Amino acid sequence: MVFVATSFSFVAHDVLRDSQREMIEDALSTLEENGYLFAAAPTGIGKTAAALSATLARATNHPQGKKTVLFMTGRQSQHRIVVDTVRKINARMNGQKVRLVDLIGRDSMCVDVDRFTGRCNCEFGINDSILHDAREGLKTYILEEPRHVDDVIKQGKQRKVCSWTCARQCAKECDLIVLDYNHVFIDKVREASLESMGVELSNSILIVDEAHNLPNRIRRGLERRLTAKVLRDCVSEMQEHRGKEDEAVVKALEEGDGAEAWTGDAEEAALAEKALMRIRGEVGKHLLNLKRVLGEDSELMTEPEELLGIFQASLEETLDEPMTMSRFISTLESVRVEIDESLDTDPEIACHRLGELLNILHTRQGDSALATVFDILGEEGRITTHLLDPGVVARPLLKKAAGGILMSGTLFPPSMYGDILGMPEKRTVAYKEYSSPFENDRRPVILATDVTTRYKDRSSANTRKIREHIHGLLRQTPGHVAVFLPSYNMLEEIIEDGSWPGRHLIVEERTWSKSRVQDVLDRLHRSRDSGQRCLLAGVYNARLSEGVDYEGNILDAVICVGIPMAPPTASNQALRDYISDRFGERNAWKYSAAQPAMNAILQAMGRAIRKAKDRAVVLVLERRVGDRGYKACLPTGLNMFHTGEPEATERLVRRFFQRHPEPARNTE
Repeated sequence: MVFVATSFSFVAHDVLRDSQREMIEDALSTLEENGYLFAAAPTGIGKTAAALSATLARATNHPQGKKTVLFMTGRQSQHRIVVDTVRKINARMNGQKVRLVDLIGRDSMCVDVDRFTGRCNCEFGINDSILHDAREGLKTYILEEPRHVDDVIKQGKQRKVCSWTCARQCAKECDLIVLDYNHVFIDKVREASLESMGVELSNSILIVDEAHNLPNRIRRGLERRLTAKVLRDCVSEMQEHRGKEDEAVVKALEEGDGAEAWTGDAEEAALAEKALMRIRGEVGKHLLNLKRVLGEDSELMTEPEELLGIFQASLEETLDEPMTMSRFISTLESVRVEIDESLDTDPEIACHRLGELLNILHTRQGDSALATVFDILGEEGRITTHLLDPGVVARPLLKKAAGGILMSGTLFPPSMYGDILGMPEKRTVAYKEYSSPFENDRRPVILATDVTTRYKDRSSANTRKIREHIHGLLRQTPGHVAVFLPSYNMLEEIIEDGSWPGRHLIVEERTWSKSRVQDVLDRLHRSRDSGQRCLLAGVYNARLSEGVDYEGNILDAVICVGIPMAPPTASNQALRDYISDRFGERNAWKYSAAQPAMNAILQAMGRAIRKAKDRAVVLVLERRVGDRGYKACLPTGLNMFHTGEPEATERLVRRFFQRHPEPARNTE
């Protein structure tokens, strides 16, 4: 069913699908209370347009004054979708148009950014007399209608002005800002970003796209690694930095200009270098001791306070007047050295990395949500910080913002994400699952109940039967097929070691970059045009299974093999124990293991269907998916056809493509 859109403002289309209308209504009622809607919204219902309609309406008519909408996404393809949707909204409006700015990372928007000075070469050689007018011209270009960031960058280069600076200066005049999660949920980025753009979180309504990724993005924001090599590099960098400071002191004394400040900086660097020499030895001993304790295990939980104590003791025992931890961190952050970025795979210098790690340990000491893990890297090993509870970061930010929408096609169950992100008390929260208008007919799911990848049941006979199911699907599928597995080892065992007549096999590798993935997508389109059929093989949670838009119905089928359960490591057990203490033993396995694994399968299943008119068949080769515990992690409206033999799989696939013989290309 569709509905005329005249009852809503800020809509992109004349008619709305039933689920889209329902989502707008739910969002409006929730935002009316400055609350949050957690929306499990599958591809095809128009969730981006629905979220924009509701948030823009609320932001424009908020009783406490106009708000800014922050649309957060980790995918540049989604940036373009948002811009295109706002253009459609503006085309239907008679009055004031929505003003938008689209932001990506500075390294992608600027020419040769100096990480230390924060300056770029975008405006190098431009006469000051014309620079102001050129900047104003670019800002006018950005604000006159919604622009894709690529177009802004192109205009900036033509006008020889900094597109990143101009875009940020436009932000305070915009109704909607499209940006990455980090601008809100990573402290260091938020402090450097929102305030400088004149944007206050308390005056913002949030949209989090692909929100199932948010907990892990927050966790990774506090993940730092310490090795003996990092400390050795810190000493070398501090020595180089001290040399520069000494030169600055001499120059300042000769010129009689600000010598006291330079002298103070040089003294701080000298004290820090002395402390680092002792720290390097003490932490080195600690790593060797942990290695002995580790034994045959893969990793070992350690105490964050113990590591912090080693640093604090070294500062106290090395210096007559010991530096405070805050002063030491500040000195590490002030280090400036020359790095040949063409040779260095990690351009971030060691002193800054150490400063970030110490800041995490220092500011979160005593917090049970912070854990440290030791594992082997090289001969000495490493210690990694892990955030067990992303809610300790997200909760105060969600409390401060003026409500929002967190949405994803795999936000199942929505209430789990509310728990994990620590929804503030006394805030209205709605958890909703929306049905797809096309999935059951145009994307049937077939579950094979006679195969599994469970370790104790693996055998050559089981592997052979998995391949027979795949062969049955391939024989009846007219176009490209993607298959996803839990690990690269299993990919090699089941796919690479198999034989796939009539198919060109493309196998994902661990080292693939975004550009390599794009090359593969281009190849799929060329192969379809030439009549060649491909079998694309990848791994859950890797490059090909999530965050990639297989546009134009380029995949006719997706095969999901096994369940990508997290390995039984010490850190995973710590996460489960923490969740058990926080949410109860009943939720521990589901929240820490089962649901993330099933969501990875759902993400892979969704690669084939990107628009309502697409069609594809999905084959799940894992009988455990039908078990009660795992099935409870799936969307309530997901129906599966069961098959107990490869021949039955082949018959089901043949019937599907008889009903839907041709892919829908270039559809809206």
